[in-house]
Amino acid sequence: MTKKTSLADIALSLGVSKTLVSLVINNKATEHGISAETQLKVKEKIKELNFQPNVLAQGFRTGKTKTIGLIVSDISNIFYARIARNIEDYAWHKGYSVVICSSDEDPNKEEEQIKLLLNRKVDGLIISSSQDKADSFNQLNETDVPHVLIDRCFSDMKSPHVTVDNYGGARMAARHLLSQGMKNFAIISISPEHISTISDRLGGFQSALKEAGCVIPESWNIKSPFDKMESVINESIIKMYQTGKMPEAFFTLNNNLTSTCLKYLRKLSIKVPDEVALIGFDDLKYFEYTQPSISAIEQPIDRICERAFDLLYKQLTKQEIPSEERTIVLPVDIIIRESSVKPKKV
Repeated sequence: MTKKTSLADIALSLGVSKTLVSLVINNKATEHGISAETQLKVKEKIKELNFQPNVLAQGFRTGKTKTIGLIVSDISNIFYARIARNIEDYAWHKGYSVVICSSDEDPNKEEEQIKLLLNRKVDGLIISSSQDKADSFNQLNETDVPHVLIDRCFSDMKSPHVTVDNYGGARMAARHLLSQGMKNFAIISISPEHISTISDRLGGFQSALKEAGCVIPESWNIKSPFDKMESVINESIIKMYQTGKMPEAFFTLNNNLTSTCLKYLRKLSIKVPDEVALIGFDDLKYFEYTQPSISAIEQPIDRICERAFDLLYKQLTKQEIPSEERTIVLPVDIIIRESSVKPKKV
C-alpha cells in the first residue's frame, strides 16, 4: 500500500517547518509574513506529491470543517433531491461539502440529526423542518449556530428562512378548477398537518372555495400519514368509487400525493380529466409527459436554494443580514396541463 503523503513530508522535502506548510494550506501565510515565492513553492510541492489535507483534523484545529448539514424530510422525494443537488452545487463553488439527512417527518429523529451534525462540527445547517414549534431553532439562533430554514417556517421564529407563497399557490389551484365550472372537490394532504406548507396549502385552497360557496365533505378531506400514503389513498379512492359519487377534482398537496392519486385512479379505470380532474402542488418534469399531462403549482427550486445558501454563507463569513432579508417568501406559478382542464362537450 502506498504511504499517504503527510504534512511533515512536504515540510521535509522543502526544508521548511510543518508550521509554515500549515499556514500556507490554511491561507494564513501572508498575514504571517511568508513570501509569495515561498507560498508558491509549497503549493507546487503539495500538488506534486498529491497531498490531501485531513479535513477532520483541520476542523478540530480551526473550528471549521468546510461542511454543512442539510436535513430534509425525504431525500427520495424528487423535490428534495433537487433541493439537495442545488445546495450541493452552491456549496461546492464556495469550497464546502454537504452532509444530507432524511428526517422521515419525525421531529425526534430530526432533533437527533441536528445534534449529530453539530457534534461532527459542521459549519452550518440548512433544514426543512418537521417540528411543531420554533424552540430548537431559536436556541440555535441564540447560540450563533449558522443555519437557515427552507420550505417550512414558524410564526414565532427568529431564524433566517426561505419559503414560497404556499397559501397563494393553493388559491391559484382552486380558482383554476372553479374557472372550469367545477364545484365538488377532494383534498389529499399528508401529516403532520402542523407543518406550515401543509397548513398554508390547505388554508389557501379552502379559502378560495369558501369565497365561491363550496364546502368539502369530511369524507373527501383525505389525510394520509407520511408512512402510509399508498394504502390510505388507495382505500380512500376505492370508498369514494364504491359510493357511486366521486368529486369533480382532486387537489393534492405535494408531488408524491399527486403521483399516488393518479396511480390509484388509473387502477380503477377512472379517466383523468374526463371523469375527474387532478392538480397538485409541486411540479415534476415527468408530469409534462404523463398521459394525461399533470397540472401543478410550480415552486422556484433553484431560487429557493440560491437564496438559502446565500443566507447561510453570510452567516458563515460573519456578514450582517439586514432584518428585511431574513424572511424570504418567493412567488409560485401554476402550470396548467391536461389533467385539470374539463373536456369540452361535443
